[in-house]
Amino acid sequence: MNLIADFIEANLDVLVRRFAEAARGLESTQGLKPSEVISTLPEYLHAVAAICRHGATPEWLETRARLEEAHINLRLRVGATQQDATDEYTLLGRLIPQLWEDARPERRPGAADLQCLFEQLEEAMDHVEVLFSGYSLEDRQREKRFLRQMDALAPRSLEPGADMQGPVRPLVELIVRAMEAAGAELFLVDAGGRRMVPVAHTQHRVPPPGRWVDSQGPSFLGRVARSEEPLALTQARGLEDAAREGLHVPGWGTLLGLRLWPHGELMGVLCVGFAEARPVPPRTRRFLETLVDTLSGILDRALLMGQLRETATRLEVSESRYRLASQAAADTVWDWDLLTQEVTWSGETRRLLGFAPEETGPLASWWVERIHPEDRERVEHGIHAAIRGTQARWQDEYRFIHRQGGAVRVLDTGVILRDATGRGVRMVGAMQDVTLQREEECGRARLLLEARTARVQADTALGHLHRLLQQAPVALAILRGPEHVVELANERVCQLWGRASAQVLGRPLLHVLPEVKEQGIRELLDGVLTTGIPYVGQELHIRLARAPGGALEDAYFNLVYQPLHPDEVGIQGILVVASEVTEAVRARQRAEGLAETLQASEERLRLALDAADMGSWDIELATGRTTWDARFRAMVGLPERAEVALDEVMRPVLDEDRPRVEHAMAEAARPGGSGEFASEFRVRLSQDGQPVRWISGRGHVHFGPDGQPVRFVGTGLDVTERKLAEETARQRAEFEQYLMGIVSHDLRNPLSAIILGTSSLLRREELNERATKAVLRIQSSAERAVRMIRDLLDFTQARLGGGLPIQCQDLELGALVRQVVDEARMTAPERDLQVSLPQAGPRGCWDPDRVTQLLINLLGNALKYSPEDTPVTVRLREVPGSVLLEVHNAGEPIPADVLPRIFQPMQRGAPGVDAATRSVGLGLYIVRTIVQAHGGTIDVTSTREAGTTFTVRLPHAEAKPAAGG
Repeated sequence: MNLIADFIEANLDVLVRRFAEAARGLESTQGLKPSEVISTLPEYLHAVAAICRHGATPEWLETRARLEEAHINLRLRVGATQQDATDEYTLLGRLIPQLWEDARPERRPGAADLQCLFEQLEEAMDHVEVLFSGYSLEDRQREKRFLRQMDALAPRSLEPGADMQGPVRPLVELIVRAMEAAGAELFLVDAGGRRMVPVAHTQHRVPPPGRWVDSQGPSFLGRVARSEEPLALTQARGLEDAAREGLHVPGWGTLLGLRLWPHGELMGVLCVGFAEARPVPPRTRRFLETLVDTLSGILDRALLMGQLRETATRLEVSESRYRLASQAAADTVWDWDLLTQEVTWSGETRRLLGFAPEETGPLASWWVERIHPEDRERVEHGIHAAIRGTQARWQDEYRFIHRQGGAVRVLDTGVILRDATGRGVRMVGAMQDVTLQREEECGRARLLLEARTARVQADTALGHLHRLLQQAPVALAILRGPEHVVELANERVCQLWGRASAQVLGRPLLHVLPEVKEQGIRELLDGVLTTGIPYVGQELHIRLARAPGGALEDAYFNLVYQPLHPDEVGIQGILVVASEVTEAVRARQRAEGLAETLQASEERLRLALDAADMGSWDIELATGRTTWDARFRAMVGLPERAEVALDEVMRPVLDEDRPRVEHAMAEAARPGGSGEFASEFRVRLSQDGQPVRWISGRGHVHFGPDGQPVRFVGTGLDVTERKLAEETARQRAEFEQYLMGIVSHDLRNPLSAIILGTSSLLRREELNERATKAVLRIQSSAERAVRMIRDLLDFTQARLGGGLPIQCQDLELGALVRQVVDEARMTAPERDLQVSLPQAGPRGCWDPDRVTQLLINLLGNALKYSPEDTPVTVRLREVPGSVLLEVHNAGEPIPADVLPRIFQPMQRGAPGVDAATRSVGLGLYIVRTIVQAHGGTIDVTSTREAGTTFTVRLPHAEAKPAAGG
């Protein structure tokens, strides 16, 4: 097996690349990184090639299994389903053959090589199923074995009302062996549909007479009859009389019950008993569901076959009576389809009328034309009046033209069959020659009446059978012959197929459903028809074109193919009983996926707790039982293994913190509360010299159905280092802000004196030009220092006072913006300042001084950080409820790592300190504080192509009032 191994290793990179490209189209890989899509594929292909080359050695098999498990676990962690993981191995099985189609014939792998490859891929798919569902191959084989045994024990038919203990008890005993139980009892509903009576008990040859149970009552069996899921009772001994109604369960410690619900209607209840009291695992419940579904199908099929056999017997007797009566009376019998006007003649047509059956016309008009002209109008009017009326019988005597030309006097009698609306749909009659036999009229009339009655009974029985099948609460169809022609299909099966009745009747099934040709349905039907062995399929996957446009959709069915034999029901074919379980299968698949997700989530939680170095606890509040993991015990100084009550855990908590913690726990456990517990507290460990530790506790109280707390789970984290760091940071921040406020106030007075002195000097006329320039420089520096101090004071007040005070007043914002821009133009006449204002200036409640300060800071920023030959643009526009103020400049963008903290104190859009302005980096922080004080927002975008834009949104009237103002 070297060719396939050589081929895989030579094309490993190509296979991995093609797999990654093809897998990108799968829903399960959306959002995954390329490395997560590829996973362990290269190593896995190498292991597959090694097994094909060297054989299935233990080392390579272990390596392959480990790689498969790693890949499947990765798919579990990202939320993939079992089908998603299986599809990936199917995709790999298609990609490898596609590659060697272009290879030379002598380099193509042979059948043995391909068998080795595909066997490994199938084993990987089995591995997927085991890891996803936990349902091993051994479990599936055991389930199939018992289902085959049930099919072998299934009775062919059950007569309604007959004793069922003999044919049904072996099935119940088989279920007891499969479940490894102590016994079981089967109840079936009676004709009224409410009482359930015992029909089979594994510990009694004959069920005790007179027992029954109400399916709507409060007993355990009544609750099972109303439950969609299996119900378990783990303490069956000592039940109250109301709960044990109908049960005969001596010595059973645990009860497990499930209803028989084959077609959306209650058939009965199966109760399985175990000797000991024990919990019932999900796998046991699922196994019981499978066995009970099969039992439901077997009983439903057998009861239906019993009804079919009984009806067929009655129909055969009626047909025989009708045939003998017709021959004895030597009558001509006719059958008229009133909907199609087709008439079928039988009996003595040649002797009575002179016509052979093949010479008679196919339509009723042939009969009308052969009536004597003198009688024709009367007879035609009379028979049509009878059909249009409500009568069930018509009779007339008239002359019929013989084939030889003469007239035969006949007595013609017909029975009219009507539909549910009273419309005549069929008429069956007999034509009697009374010309020479008038004297025997009475005797022959009785014989004819018996023949007519037999025919009517036969037709009635046939019609009853058809109505029974049409109104059955299950999808039914009868397929005739080797081509499986649809002889009968009730409304429910037509709904399952997605076709109308007129589209299916009289046509081969594969012509009606061409999409199932390649899905194995024909092979199943041929096998049942050839062998005579029924087929029972559970959750059979079939793709049907039921959607508009003919698109295929996945569906799941429980199917029974029961062979029909001519000696039993008069037809060779197959009875199809079907029920769709698509929603149930999908619900179970979703439940299994959720269970796997929950298991993975619990594992992730455990790993997260380990990674975060967190401890945990679990307290059963009803019993007082507590569980503390090792980390939490170490945090609060508990013994490593001893049982510790909650009161002992509270002892290390400091006295000043303990009431607060106990109050938080009491609030969390209060009925009707949120159940959430959160508290940070200090503990002092018992060892001498141990410092006080800070613990952050988070937990949740779970409540029972009665609203009382039953369980308290939570986690603890040692936050001592964080608390110390927070305290240190708080003290440092308070000191910095306090120092900054003192410095700002102390510098403000001398600077005010300098500005006042320079203003006085500038008013003197005796200053020369050089002195004037010096004074102006002093004045400019002092004003810059004043602005810096003002920023520091605003910063201090914003930090210590909780925000800047504002004085709102009615303001026309457009005029204010234009004024500030004009002043900026005077300050920087060499720069191009552009302004865009709406025609009607927006009005609102804003602080004009603070808005001016905001705009001056933004304009100063834009002028400072943009090239001198580029414009700076100010735009003002109105949006619903707010106004937008934008300041834009070109130039180098703000670095990406600076953007998130650009509005923090001591931050600048470019590194370094501006030598011209000596900014302390508080401008944008103050801008944001002013915007927030008005209830607005500020955003910034900065790219090399579009430049930098600061966007301020100010609501019309949401400014916060000044503190104390």
